[in-house]
Amino acid sequence: MSEATGIEVHDILVPTDGSKAAMKAARQAIDLANKNDATVHAMYVMDMGDADFVAVPSDIAETRTRLEKKGRGFTNDISELAGEAGVDCVTVVKSGIPEDEIIEYAEAEGVDLIVIGKRGRADPDKPLIGSTTKRVLGRTEVPVRVV
Repeated sequence: MSEATGIEVHDILVPTDGSKAAMKAARQAIDLANKNDATVHAMYVMDMGDADFVAVPSDIAETRTRLEKKGRGFTNDISELAGEAGVDCVTVVKSGIPEDEIIEYAEAEGVDLIVIGKRGRADPDKPLIGSTTKRVLGRTEVPVRVV
């Protein structure tokens, strides 16, 4: 049982958008995983938004490819940090609505804790927490640590 969380921690999900807050959350998650012999799951969700309504299908494919590459880079950054700390890390890139994919993955994989930045790239001016973080907090039964 983790002293920091008061729960058994075996799997920790870290959603990332590459922001400073997400990387801060990743470092805390890796530290917690190291202390508990847990696995970190680094996840990026490609939010395609209205891309499905683009008139040219090749534009959708190009956007998807670009976002997937970006997401792989963000999750690989976390994986490298985890590796340096001797922590196992799983990387995941999905497409969909970020909060839906985060919650669905956490529940499907039996994640014990979600460690998420208080606001991401899309919410740099939010005073407290960003919209995705707020929606994850309000909709999941999985414990969430906001960094």
